[in-house]
Amino acid sequence: MAGDIPLATPRMAAIRLGPGEDPFTALRDLQARTGARAMAMVTCVGSLTRAMIRHADQPETREYLGRYEITSLVGTIDPLSAHLHLGIADGEGRAFGGHLMAGSRVYTTAEIVVAILDGLAFSRAPCPRSGYDELVVRRDPDRS
Repeated sequence: MAGDIPLATPRMAAIRLGPGEDPFTALRDLQARTGARAMAMVTCVGSLTRAMIRHADQPETREYLGRYEITSLVGTIDPLSAHLHLGIADGEGRAFGGHLMAGSRVYTTAEIVVAILDGLAFSRAPCPRSGYDELVVRRDPDRS
């Protein structure tokens, strides 16, 4: 990684989702409402009754129905995409996760805090090394 490291001045936003709401869609909506060009997950605690997860190296999304605790939700959000990893645990303490996809449903609550990274803009571009569209971080002079 060569060159300057772009710095951001973070602002925080917090939302609470109620039963039946979709965390993925809520985060996309929050990005649109704030106009943030770069957002990062700070924390999320809560529970799901439906988890839509795409596992590593799998093209399809898998649906999990039940009662799951959210043990982590991390990732980045930009105007065109969201790269979010979800960790959940069932009532027996078995934990698993993958990419959070649209269509999950909150069970009791989801308490979410994000950092809006003023001064940065995130996007995705093909990476010849990984073969996937990967995060591109650049300065956003309009919001510095």
